[in-house]
Amino acid sequence: MSDKKRDLVFRFAHFAMGTTFEIMLAEEDEDYARQISQAVFAEIDRIKEIISRFNPTSEIGQINRMRAGQSLRIGIETYECLKMALMVQSQTNGAFDINVGSLMKYRGEPLFDKQLHRVDILEHLELSQKARGYAVKFLTAKEMEKPIVLDLDLGGIGKGYALDCTLEILSDWGVDRALVHGGTSTALSIGTPPEGEGQRKGWPVGIGGEWECPNTPKKIFLKDRALSGSGTEVKGDHIFDPRIDKPAKGHLSAWVSHPSAAIADALSTAFMVMNTEEVRIYCKEHPDVWTMVVIDSQTCEVFNPDISAQ
Repeated sequence: MSDKKRDLVFRFAHFAMGTTFEIMLAEEDEDYARQISQAVFAEIDRIKEIISRFNPTSEIGQINRMRAGQSLRIGIETYECLKMALMVQSQTNGAFDINVGSLMKYRGEPLFDKQLHRVDILEHLELSQKARGYAVKFLTAKEMEKPIVLDLDLGGIGKGYALDCTLEILSDWGVDRALVHGGTSTALSIGTPPEGEGQRKGWPVGIGGEWECPNTPKKIFLKDRALSGSGTEVKGDHIFDPRIDKPAKGHLSAWVSHPSAAIADALSTAFMVMNTEEVRIYCKEHPDVWTMVVIDSQTCEVFNPDISAQ
């Protein structure tokens, strides 16, 4: 790699999944960097078409129309994304739930309390991997007499998963220094930037917010890791606590770093719902998770501060 290559960073943007994705590439040739960005954005668009609940022909759109007892063959992308979502839901005791939309969609309707039954997808969604491919089955218990509501939404993990999928594309193009993010809420890094304060530590990524907590970082350095953030400052109380059927009150904001952007994305949502002690216990059990939660404008907690994300 030439010294010139280490001095240049090209930046490109693309709108997808309702937000703006950006990629910063350390390359010596702008045309080559642009081709890389186009391949990365094409991959993000491909993932969007597979997991979007707004597209009735997507695999998630088809799953949401399944009746209890039916099964559907799915691709590896949907399988992987659902598998990670179910894992995080189990680990957080339901604080992260991709079927929370079934609560919000039917709230206030007379049928909700009398005739509809929300699905705990940990019990009623079965993923399988066989020689012929991947499948999902919608299970139902015999004792259920009410119609079952299924409304999967991968919005809390989908952007992160799309970023993870770009790693293979970047590897194929020989990229060893890059940062790609989706709407500034989730970022994924490869290597370190070619110059500046992060040249040895990693790509500097800001942690936004109007809070003023002493002895807590306003940015961290990412090297082969992801960072995801969720909060109430921009959109207000938009995160729902599926455990109590009310807006989440756990924290003002939550920032999570993990090697997987999908996991970081999901956990940042879950940690908005969970209380601080629950987050503390989770991070103690998962030492690869760096976390900062903002409790109020002057109180923050940082967990696993010694890992490379800080």
